[in-house]
Amino acid sequence: MRRQAGFNLIELMVAITLGMIVILGAEKVYFTTLAANVSGAKIQRFEQTLQVLSNEMVTEIRRAGYANPGVTLTMASGSKYYYPQGSCITFSHSLPATPDASAVNEVFYGYRLASSTIYYWNSTSSQGNCGTTTSWKAITDPGHIKITSLSFTASGTALVAINLQADAVNLTTPSGGAISRNITSYVRVRN
Repeated sequence: MRRQAGFNLIELMVAITLGMIVILGAEKVYFTTLAANVSGAKIQRFEQTLQVLSNEMVTEIRRAGYANPGVTLTMASGSKYYYPQGSCITFSHSLPATPDASAVNEVFYGYRLASSTIYYWNSTSSQGNCGTTTSWKAITDPGHIKITSLSFTASGTALVAINLQADAVNLTTPSGGAISRNITSYVRVRN
C-alpha cells in the first residue's frame, strides 16, 4: 500500500501565515486607496463649489443694467448700474419679460464678504447696504469653506474683476498641507 503525502502541521501554519501577510497587505492597499479617493472627492467638491459660486457671480453681474422695455433702472454709481466697493458689489437689472410679454420691474442684487462667509442680496424694493449683513442671505457655509478674501474691482468702463480666495475647513492634502484656492474672473458688463 502506498503512503499518501499531505501537508504536515508546520507546512500548514507557514502557508496560513504567508496567506495572512498577503491578505493584510492587500487590505492596507485597499484602505489607503479608499482614503485617497475620499480625500480626492472632498477636494473636488470644494473646488466645484468655488467654481459654481464664481460662475454664479459672473452670470448675475454680467446682467447688471439690463432692462426690459418700459423699465427704468436705478443707477448705482455715476452712470453705472453696478457699484463695486471692495468686498461688496451691488447692482440691478430687470428680470426677463414674462411669456405674456409684460415687463418685470427692477430687481436689486449684491454679493458681499463678512466673517468668512459670502452673503447674497436680492430685493425688489431696495439696494443692499454693504455696511451690514441684515437681510442678506448667507450662501457659503463657514463650517466647510472659509472665504479668506473676496474683492470686486472695476477697471475701464465696463470690466469688473472678481477675486475669490478660500480655504477648505477640516480638509488637508495627503501630505498634511492646507487646501487653498484662488479664482479670478472678469466680467464685461454690457449695459
